[in-house]
Amino acid sequence: MNFDPSVREMSNLSGIAGEVTLFRAVIARAFHDALNRRAIDGKAVDSDAREARMLREEARDWLLTDSPDFRRVCEWALLEPEAVRDSAERAIANCDAEVGQAAA
Repeated sequence: MNFDPSVREMSNLSGIAGEVTLFRAVIARAFHDALNRRAIDGKAVDSDAREARMLREEARDWLLTDSPDFRRVCEWALLEPEAVRDSAERAIANCDAEVGQAAA
């Protein structure tokens, strides 16, 4: 797929908006997966499901590394990769800190 919003015709703005929304949803899902935690008996713990743990680690790796795929999705979402990564770092740190506090 080759999506470059700068070369789209002005008459296809709805198509551009749809594609941008799609790639922003990909990033939002990665954030959701990276922050996947749940509470049991009032204590925040890692999700029990092996698949959820794997998704969390894969999402964190994807959000925190500078892979060409990550950069491309950010560009297609019309977002700066560095800004997305900075937000992911803060969100993950806050999530992990909350889990640490709840476990104490």
